[in-house]
Amino acid sequence: MNILTQCSNCKKDILIKLQASTRPDLQMEKGNEFEVKCNYCGNRQNRHVNDIRAEVNNNVVLLGFGIGALVSVILWNFYGAIGAVSMTIPLLIWKQQMNAVKTFNSYLIRRK
Repeated sequence: MNILTQCSNCKKDILIKLQASTRPDLQMEKGNEFEVKCNYCGNRQNRHVNDIRAEVNNNVVLLGFGIGALVSVILWNFYGAIGAVSMTIPLLIWKQQMNAVKTFNSYLIRRK
């Protein structure tokens, strides 16, 4: 899951490197407002926790697809068609990413 906000100056997405899986975790880690710096224009700005959004990390899904394909080929050689079941690995990883994004984006903090 990628945590992003949009720069008010150049309108580019700013990737925030945090380990928070939910918005309350983000609030506990950084507070109600924290400063972010745009990598494109260098503008520093304060962002409220509700201005942050989450998106699916496609790199993780592609990695899951690669692992699923590799395991499927290996298992196909040893066990036949039952190895094709391992292609569900990317679907499970994608579903987990979607649930994490939905959980993060659905909960908002009261503004004071």
